[in-house]
Amino acid sequence: MSGAKQGVEFVSPKPVVTVGRHPANDFQFDPQQDLDVSAKHAQFVLRDGRWHVEDLGSSNGTLVNGFAISATTRLEDTDQVKLGANGPNIEFRIVKDAKPDGISGQPAVARTSVAGSEKQAPRETSQSSKPAAPRPQESATQRIRIEVQKQTQGLRRLTVALLIALVGVAAAFFVLDQRNQRERASAVEAMQARVDSVLAVSSQTVAALEGQMEGMRDALQRSENNVRRLQTSLGEAQLAGDAERVSSLQQQLSETMSALGSLRAAALTDFNTVWEANQRAVALIYVEFGPGNVETGTAFAVRSDGTMLTNKHVVAGANGNRRATRIGVKFADSPQVFAATVVAISPDADLAVIRAPIRGGVPTVQSLASRESAARPGQPAAVIGFPLGTDLLMRGEGNRQIATTTLTVGTVSQALSDRIQLDAWGAEGSSGSPIFNGQGEVVAVLWGGLDGTGGNVVYGVPVSFARTLLESID
Repeated sequence: MSGAKQGVEFVSPKPVVTVGRHPANDFQFDPQQDLDVSAKHAQFVLRDGRWHVEDLGSSNGTLVNGFAISATTRLEDTDQVKLGANGPNIEFRIVKDAKPDGISGQPAVARTSVAGSEKQAPRETSQSSKPAAPRPQESATQRIRIEVQKQTQGLRRLTVALLIALVGVAAAFFVLDQRNQRERASAVEAMQARVDSVLAVSSQTVAALEGQMEGMRDALQRSENNVRRLQTSLGEAQLAGDAERVSSLQQQLSETMSALGSLRAAALTDFNTVWEANQRAVALIYVEFGPGNVETGTAFAVRSDGTMLTNKHVVAGANGNRRATRIGVKFADSPQVFAATVVAISPDADLAVIRAPIRGGVPTVQSLASRESAARPGQPAAVIGFPLGTDLLMRGEGNRQIATTTLTVGTVSQALSDRIQLDAWGAEGSSGSPIFNGQGEVVAVLWGGLDGTGGNVVYGVPVSFARTLLESID
């Protein structure tokens, strides 16, 4: 009756029917939109010829006809079962002599139904008609008069039937219009309920974020503001009776809430483990293009011999024609700077390989993703690097400053053959940073961002280009 599955009818012949967001349930609610429903929320059980409902330890409880239940509760036909105080509402029905969903060739059985009703066709009965009594012979005039009366009666009956049909059609149009209005109002109410639920969960996510994830916190709050703005516009359009604008705003609101759900999933991914496993392989890179002209960026080690990846523009300038006089790298959690040299520059992408040979080797990132495991839109992603270079707060003072990495989290919003787009924060100095997926694999190398977005949309070179460049130096 409400929620993402509104209007869906589900019929089952089973004596136990489970409902929840997990796919193992007999009836699965939407895992992204029906957020008040637990993974395994409740079950309908047939006992001693009567149907009952039981809550399966759900987070938000189960209500029958508006009252929360704590034990097995008997159900009557058309009872209302609600999964959580703000969750989807189910109308329970018992329907006989009908075919269950997804089952063919089965005998007719009693079944439960989630919305809608079915009517049996009226029984037809036959009556024998009495034979007409013989009529006395009539004159031609009488026969004509009788025939005219018959035709006149037929025309009258036809006229009355047409008037009744006309009134019926008008009434049907009126009822249909009223029903459409109610359905539109119900759809808007359902959308508003979904918005409230999504915003509540999103606010909890924002409160749970750690200090290292400021970029994700800002992205979530921006997305929340967009949802609220669209929600307000939807209410105004509904009051104005603008059905076309209501439909358009509902579509925008649905898409915005989907994006908010992706951000929330990214925020809840355990990127702290990814950071701990990889951040020591990330280094602040200093590139000198002449006396007093030093620029910074980010590089990361992929081999223990000091082989590292960064951007071409970091070591050779924006046009790729500058020559660095000196290059130094300072690994995370270290104050020491080591000399490095350029090994190779990609002709096809903004990538370069440098090497900083250090006795005893260097820490490396866990792994590079395979060429086939390209990032997909909606996936969470994390960037470890040095945005704003040494301008961000670091431990220590002067030349003994310890390189301290910054972790920013976002989602993949577009994946093309030559670039990956992230909704995440980046700034000057982030160039060359590794971009990780939720499994800790490097999927791209950050190289820039979209102008006018305040650094909130960034681009990366797909890992396939990095693998090709590394293979070329071998």
